[in-house]
Amino acid sequence: AAEGKLSAYLNYVGGEDLSGANGNQVDAVITGKVSDKFSIGYNGTVKFVKTNDDNSDSWWASALYINVDPSPKLGLTLRGEYFDDKDNVTGAFGTSIIQTTLSFIVKPTPGLIIMPEFRLDAAKDEYFLKNSGESTKSTGSFILAAIVSF
Repeated sequence: AAEGKLSAYLNYVGGEDLSGANGNQVDAVITGKVSDKFSIGYNGTVKFVKTNDDNSDSWWASALYINVDPSPKLGLTLRGEYFDDKDNVTGAFGTSIIQTTLSFIVKPTPGLIIMPEFRLDAAKDEYFLKNSGESTKSTGSFILAAIVSF
């Protein structure tokens, strides 16, 4: 792309897993730099699985990233993702989920990054559990990470 403003990667992994099922997964990552302070990214993936009894199925996900860096010490990333595994191909979901995350990247000093992150998840079906043990279609979380490099 012109002046390194666009990058794209295509990844593939395939083969037989421990259960004998064959899988093929394709993943694409595309990033566009609009300016020094703004970029947009996309990540899409699909996995096809064929089991020993010749059943075939798939799951897929698609995510959009919007990055804003108003200063060298502060960045924000908004990510929206849709994950579709209604047929429970992964053995863990059996539904579709929409996920939204807002991350702050704070760099107070060289070698230290602090990342507070707010996340909301919403499933088509009751997939998440409340503290009471009841199932619910949505959940929210807050994560705080610190990265130290030297």
